Formats: sequence, C-alpha cells, structure tokens
Amino acid sequence: MTWGYGSRCLKCYQINIFHTLSALHTPNQPNDTATLYHFLSSTATLVRGKHSIRIGGDYRIMQEHNYGAGDYTGNLAFSNNWTKGPLDTSAASPIGQGLASFLLGLPTSGGIDRLSSLSQQSSYAVLFLHDDFKFSRRLTVNIGLRWEYELPTTERFDRANRGWDFSTPSPISAAALSNYTQNPIPEIPVGAFIRTLGGIGFAGFKGAPRGVWNPDRNNFSPRLGLAYMLRPKTVVRAGYGIFFESFGTDRVDAGQVGFDQRTGLVPSNDNGQTFSATLSNPFPQGLIPTQGASGGLATYLGRSPNYFDPARRNGYLQRWSGDIQQELPNRIVIELGYSSSRGVGLGLARDLNALPNQYLSTSSERDQARIDFLTRANIVNPFSGIAPFDGTTLQSRLISRGTLLRPYPQFVAINTTTNQGFSWFHEGHLRFNRRFSRGYLVGATCTWAKFMEGIELLNAGDPYPSKTISPQDRPHHLVINFQVELPWWKKRWFGDWSTQAIYQWQSGPPLGFGNILFRGDIHDIASGDSTVERWFNTAAGFETSTAKALGSNLRTFPLRLSGARADGFNNWDLSVFKNFRFKEKVQLQLRMEAQDALNHAMFAAPNTAPANTLFGQVSATIWSEQRKATVAAKLIW
Repeated sequence: MTWGYGSRCLKCYQINIFHTLSALHTPNQPNDTATLYHFLSSTATLVRGKHSIRIGGDYRIMQEHNYGAGDYTGNLAFSNNWTKGPLDTSAASPIGQGLASFLLGLPTSGGIDRLSSLSQQSSYAVLFLHDDFKFSRRLTVNIGLRWEYELPTTERFDRANRGWDFSTPSPISAAALSNYTQNPIPEIPVGAFIRTLGGIGFAGFKGAPRGVWNPDRNNFSPRLGLAYMLRPKTVVRAGYGIFFESFGTDRVDAGQVGFDQRTGLVPSNDNGQTFSATLSNPFPQGLIPTQGASGGLATYLGRSPNYFDPARRNGYLQRWSGDIQQELPNRIVIELGYSSSRGVGLGLARDLNALPNQYLSTSSERDQARIDFLTRANIVNPFSGIAPFDGTTLQSRLISRGTLLRPYPQFVAINTTTNQGFSWFHEGHLRFNRRFSRGYLVGATCTWAKFMEGIELLNAGDPYPSKTISPQDRPHHLVINFQVELPWWKKRWFGDWSTQAIYQWQSGPPLGFGNILFRGDIHDIASGDSTVERWFNTAAGFETSTAKALGSNLRTFPLRLSGARADGFNNWDLSVFKNFRFKEKVQLQLRMEAQDALNHAMFAAPNTAPANTLFGQVSATIWSEQRKATVAAKLIW
C-alpha cells in the first residue's frame, strides 16, 4: 500500500512525501514480515541565462519487522553416514541407505530453533546540485555533485550484533589451555596455544554504538557529461560518474547471533562407534537457551557466526562512456559507442577462520596422506567437557587436527564481508535505427562486452580475491526489432494491419567446475560441437574417479572458464495488430502476440561434476514455459 502527496509552486519548486507499507504473512510457515518506507524529496530549479540549475535532496527511512520461528518443532535428517560404515570413503548407494538410517533410528544431522523477532531501521539522506550549461550552440555541458549519507541499521530493542572482538581472551581460554597442555600437537607448542581469543560484539551493549556499522560521511559522487555537435547531423556525447552502493535494511540485516539460538543435533562423538542422539531422544542434553548480549564472548562457541564489519565502507563504481551519432538520409541514424566501469571496494565474502593455506597440500594429484592428516578425528579435543560447547561438534572427545590449526579453533567458521572486491567492465556497441516512415521502422543493436571481477576467493585462506570472468559476463548480444504497417489492406478489411517483431540473441554464462583434478589442456574443454548429450569435451583430461578426487589441497583450477559456456538466449517475439475504426472517437484494436514464437528451448547449464554419471550433459531447460500466445481486444473511445 502506497500513499503520498506533492505540491508545485511557480514551476520551479517541488516537494514529495510518500509512504509505502507492505506486509507478508505465510500461513503455511511460521513467518510474518512487515515493511514501512518513508520518502521525503524536494527539488528546486533556477534558470539563469545559459544555466539551468537544480538543487534538491532526498531522505528515506526504511523499517522492517520480521518474525520467523524456523525449525521450532525440530528438524531431523537421515543420510548414509552410519549405514555405509564409519570412516568409509567409498561412494554411497544411490538409494536406500538414508531409509536404513531412519529404520535404525540414527539421524545424521538436524536441530531445533529458538528465534527472536526483528525490528530494524535504517535511514538514507542525499543532497545534490546539478547544472546544465549551454556553453555554445554546439556544446552543452552537464556537471553535478551528489552527497550521500547512509545511517547504520539499528534494532529497536538492541537485539543486534556489532563487529567482532579479535583480542580479548575467550571465557573458555584458561580451561582450553589447561586441557591442551595434557595432549599438545607438534604444530602448535603449548606456549602458542593462545588463539582462543575474541568473539562477537553486541550493539548498544557496554557502551557500544547502537548502529551495525560506522557511517561514512565522505560519499561524494561527481557527475560530468557533454554533448558536442561536430556537424549539423553528427553529435558526440561523453559522460563520467561515481555511484555508491547502499547497505540499508534490504541488504544488511541486524545480525542476531545470541538472540537466535539453534540447538544442533550431534548424533555421535566418535564417528559412529557409539551414538549419543537417536530418533527417540534427539537432544539428550536439552535445548540451549538464548542468552542475548549477556553471553558475551561465549556466544556461539563451537558454531559458525556471521557478523558485519563496522569499519566496512560503501563500495562504488566509476562509470564512463562515449558515443558518436550520425544521421544519414532516409531517417537513418547510426551510433558507435563505448562504455566502461570500474568497481572499487566491493563486497568479498570471507571465512576468517579458514584453515591457513600453509597446511594444505600442493600436490597436483590427490594427497591422501595430507587428507588423513587434517581430517581424521584422532586428536584429543581440548574443548571437550567445556559447557559452552554442548550441542556442537566441538563437544566430541576427539577432533581433527585441521580444527585445531584454524586461527580461532573454538569456532567452526567466522563469516563476514570485506571491502577487497573489485570489478571492471568494457562494452562497445553499434546501433542502427531507421525511424518510422512510410509504414515501417527497423532497429538493430550489436554489443560486445567483457565483465571481469574479483569478488570470490579461489581458496578460503587466500589473502586476495581471484581475478576471473564474471558469471554475468555475456560477450555478445544482438537485438533486432521492426514494425511494418500494411496499408494496402485498409480498404478491404476496414482497418489498419501492422506487425512487430523482436529478435534477441545473447551468449551464455561461463561454466565453473569446482576444485577438480584436470590433467589436460584447458583450451580443449570447449572444443567440438555442443549437444545436450555432450555439451563440452568430457575427454579433455578430467579425473572422474571419486577415489582420486582432490581434497585438503590448494586449488589451482580457475573459478570459471570464459571459453566454456552454457546455452545462450535465442528468442523471437512476434505480434500482429489490427485497428477497426467505427466512428471518429470509437476504435477497436485486436492484438495477437506470441512470446518465444518459435518455441526455442533455452537449456540450463550442463552438469560439471566429473564424478557424476551425467557429467557434460544438459538435463533441464531454464524456462518452465516456452511459447506463450495471447489474443486480446481493446476498445478505445
């Protein structure tokens, strides 16, 4: 629901106020959401000589209220962990072993949630000044400056997290160190086992600010553009601008670690030799209560908390473009243009508790010795018996060596987003447009583009993101559209016939294969014809045996391949119109339209898991519906 009002005075000043309210209730799931947005904007225009100056501002308040109960009755999963045998690394049966676990009453995972409601708000303010300056009859310059100030997200009752403490000893440090001194490992001397530090922070707690992040007051966005007429029918245009991304409640929730609590199901502490949680008693130690901010640094020990870095800044894009436009005889216009952008300070998802790269295998083949060294649960657990770890995997008597080698072994993962991401984009286009005249028009645009980015890590412990082709990269895009009127049918059929068509063709997205073992030439993967049975060259050098798959290694295979791509876009949309005029002011229009008129299938990406029996095959289409025809009539009077 939206309502608002606006006023205008002497055609030079305008103010608008809008309110938007929406609510969502899902009766089949225990989840209720309501949002309320307030908008206040004002603009003034002043014309003086060759200058047309606009000054204004915008202020917004975004509020969101949510309550989701999650798995409030519990969730149990039954897989093949226990029915194929402890420490068995062979492939599981395609069917039956999960059911066998259920019949034995031995769940493999699960949990039960106790969640708090969320009532959060963020604000956003903008001031801008813009001048359209007609420098001469041939040259017009546009110059402006925009200032954006985004206030941090707050939670009404301070049920939110703020940052991470990396230096304060954890409440369990002394007990963990005492346990560790009895069974140390060579990689970590007893004197070096001081890494049980830190924990998550809380907004508005013990003097901490209520906001999730520290606002940035330096987000200035310049704008510059020009249009120059070289000749009466030749125009050159160029522009540059900086555009900041926004956080806000629609992208950054006030995290509620500690206010939301999930009691995880831990079926076994010795890898299936004995069982502590069964179907008849899945939570033998009871449910973990929510503690809120009072839990302090002991919150979420043994789990994988997420947090938002208060020092994170708004990423931004620098964009620039230029084109030249030429008018030819017969109302034909051609345009040659180029645009580019550079992303700076973009978000990069990172696990700060990832196993350091120094402990991973550098072998190009499967290093079973290293895998066993890092993953076998054969180390005495220094956290066993410490109360905060109840209901987590760190309560087990034995743990893996890789767990202790993590920077913060009292947590499984520590997920956040940094400002290390970047991107760059280049695009060139050629546009042809024959304006409507003599009953027809034709237009066509051909685009070449390349989109590179660095917003992902090749290995979780890498210091910097990997430079790779973007999953949104589409190198080629062709659009052709035309409209033709058929006036010679006018007398016979008492009306005007016209037909329209739009054709689009676009390259597909690049393919990713994961951390695979590949022994061939990477350029051979995209060789050969693509069919649904064999989309790429599956014999290029892929290792398909699960027994030889890589693990606990430093990955070198790229995130995505520019040469190997999924299916692209190939589509015709057709329509026919006929107008019947009964009187001067009464007209009937008959419309017949067909989307994807030729019913051309757009295939989903092929399977890229070498050990899968469907490797290299396409088994689905992207659209659930293909050709769609519509017939409609519209009466105009």
